Amino acid sequence: MKQREVFNRIFAGMRADLQDYRTLRELLEAQFEAALQHRSEALAEIGAKIVALTNVLEQRRAERQRLATRIAPRGVRISMEAVTHRLQGASRGAFDMCWKALETAVRDCKALNMRNCRLLMDQYDIMRRVLHTEEDTYVPA
Repeated sequence: MKQREVFNRIFAGMRADLQDYRTLRELLEAQFEAALQHRSEALAEIGAKIVALTNVLEQRRAERQRLATRIAPRGVRISMEAVTHRLQGASRGAFDMCWKALETAVRDCKALNMRNCRLLMDQYDIMRRVLHTEEDTYVPA
């Protein structure tokens, strides 16, 4: 595979990831709303979609890393920065802008995921306390 083809595949993967991170963001927002409303069926359905999408994103990340090893100079730690430095002019600017947008999307989704995790763990903790530590709460009168 020629160097230009490698760059094109990396760039195409990053653009696909940007779209998928938009979808992931929507799923994480839907997951949060479902958790607030205690809709367990919706949570399970959304969770399955999130897992499937993150598997696709992970496959693209692994491919991007493999492709980057073909482009990065020998002896240099493999990174998108090392890949970006191999480009010139407008291509470098577009690639760098796409990479920065992707990094932002990843950070945003991680923050939403942490928010959702905190909510679900808080809900779980409340239910555990109600059902397990207050033994006489649901005792027949």
